[in-house]
Amino acid sequence: MDPVLAGTCVGVGAILGGLVGARWGRARTSTAVEAPTGADPLECVAENLPAAIVLFAEGGGIRVANRAAETLLFAGQPLVGQNLIQLIANAPQAISQALTGVSDELFTLDEDGAPQTFLLLRREVLLDDAPHTLMLLNPVTREVARRELSVLKNVIRVISHELNNSLASMSSLLNSGRHIAANPDKLPKLGRVLDGLEERTQHLQRFLGEYATLSRLPATQPRRIAWAPMLSRLRLMYPHATIETPDDDTGWIDEAQVEQALINLLKNAQESGGAAEEVRVVFRLDGAKLEIGVLDRGTGFSSEALQQGLLPFYSTKENGSGVGLALCREVAEGHVGSLRIKNRDGGGSAVYLSLPASGQERAARTSVALSLTST
Repeated sequence: MDPVLAGTCVGVGAILGGLVGARWGRARTSTAVEAPTGADPLECVAENLPAAIVLFAEGGGIRVANRAAETLLFAGQPLVGQNLIQLIANAPQAISQALTGVSDELFTLDEDGAPQTFLLLRREVLLDDAPHTLMLLNPVTREVARRELSVLKNVIRVISHELNNSLASMSSLLNSGRHIAANPDKLPKLGRVLDGLEERTQHLQRFLGEYATLSRLPATQPRRIAWAPMLSRLRLMYPHATIETPDDDTGWIDEAQVEQALINLLKNAQESGGAAEEVRVVFRLDGAKLEIGVLDRGTGFSSEALQQGLLPFYSTKENGSGVGLALCREVAEGHVGSLRIKNRDGGGSAVYLSLPASGQERAARTSVALSLTST
């Protein structure tokens, strides 16, 4: 998910989550709070937000829904007290597909004959000692269009720069080849010309192949794996880096995808401008999440890179393709996880790949989606 787009809803979700805790006094990380007098603050905030908001229990019973949700999703009919599972079963296909996913996503609906894009965020909350799901749908059509245009311009700029550089070199080599053909006494130099042409051709193939990688990434297929073999391979590739061993001998991941993501992150860390011996890979268990951090003591991220570093085709390197971090983010999200970047105290950067610590969370979220679609 584009971090800027997510930012349009995360703040609202945080406010709403706090009000949920205050309203019922059952939020996972807060103590009981006495309900305020007068109007319900949760319903008051929900009704005045442009985003559609639905809070429902594990069995599908809807506890909170604002007018925006009623209008957008279910033709204006009242939602509180109804069962979301039953409503989705009778909803148009575009709505049912969007609401039965297992992760944050963008989706498009037709409104008044025009396509409109929405960002859907899902957050799990604990109310009355029972699991609930908070869904937030925010219209982001203009922001998506602006981002798409920005990415397209960046793609054109990067590819044009690379193609022009390579074509200029190849044109010069071809002129040299013609000169050699007209002067047989210089024929021994022809081999170097052909080697140069071959090198430029291979470089373009590698460059375009990196861009194609994003569209060819297969579906994530996590399974129980032993960490040791993969970490041994990484240590052979990056012998100067310190690669720790997680406390648990096994993990629940798509091994090939996570290994490729760590290779990309280690390569970035080695090229960060810091000492190779300062590069570290660390593991930290945070509740149901396993965080894998790749740390360095290089120049760190600029303020612009912190905002746009996870966007496809954004790169601070002169000859960078801007695919590496975007690919890592795809891998993380494929695991129902996330990728975040930050600067370290004392200098350098840190990139954290956050994954479910086991298959339980992914299985649980998939089970909810299946229960919604099976009705």
